[in-house]
Amino acid sequence: NQTLLQLGMWDNKIGDDGIAAIAATLNSSSVRLLDVRRCDITILGVKYLSNTFSANQNIRELLLFGNYITVDGARLITQAAVDNGKCEVWIDGEYENDDVLWIMGNV
Repeated sequence: NQTLLQLGMWDNKIGDDGIAAIAATLNSSSVRLLDVRRCDITILGVKYLSNTFSANQNIRELLLFGNYITVDGARLITQAAVDNGKCEVWIDGEYENDDVLWIMGNV
């Protein structure tokens, strides 16, 4: 859908399989904000999202609060955001502490 600008899936326990399906449809979409807070996503789901960043430069904001992505997942999505160049990623401390990480590519 080329007119959908925001996709909010928060509090839906879609897991990695669900985020894989969503990521595949986002490759050619106009979505600018993807909100997948508390969706039971792990590092596997982050890998799907990272691949989507490579294919879709429209995504500008990704909300990942309340998922289980690990430190390695945080690094992976951080690198994808930087490579994307114009994406903000919000991650909470499920993997390390209660601090909020804010990662922004080169806008």
